[in-house]
Amino acid sequence: MLNRVTWLTVAGILMWINAFGWSQGVDAPKMEYLSHCAACHGDAGKGDGPLSVKFTTKPADLTVLSKKNRGVFPMSAVYAAVDGRNVSPSHTPRDMPIWGCRSGSSPVLEGARPKAYKPDPYESHLDLACDPEDVIANRILSVIEYLRRIQVE
Repeated sequence: MLNRVTWLTVAGILMWINAFGWSQGVDAPKMEYLSHCAACHGDAGKGDGPLSVKFTTKPADLTVLSKKNRGVFPMSAVYAAVDGRNVSPSHTPRDMPIWGCRSGSSPVLEGARPKAYKPDPYESHLDLACDPEDVIANRILSVIEYLRRIQVE
């Protein structure tokens, strides 16, 4: 466990990096989306990324999430879908990569407690070291912020 001073130092560095990025005109939420989602969902979020042709099921059009939810952006559902660790077993197989560390549950879905994702033993050796939970949550929230901004009426 890291002590409090270490956590505060890390938090300060992350805030400085974020502030530096914004001062340079970098749109961090958009960059997070473009680097991790656009290959499948497309630069504009329409489901037409360069890898989309390789799937039997077309990636979702992420610009109509609010429209499909009666004009309300479905924050919790989007967070759960991107996080990927608490997918209901009744849903179809997941084509989207899992962002969260595969061994824990999402902090956003407190109270929901569905069964956590368990990779098969062969896939688990491919897992890289997990980022701390707050880093994962911030990356997911960054993507969600971008998705919220690209919603169509």
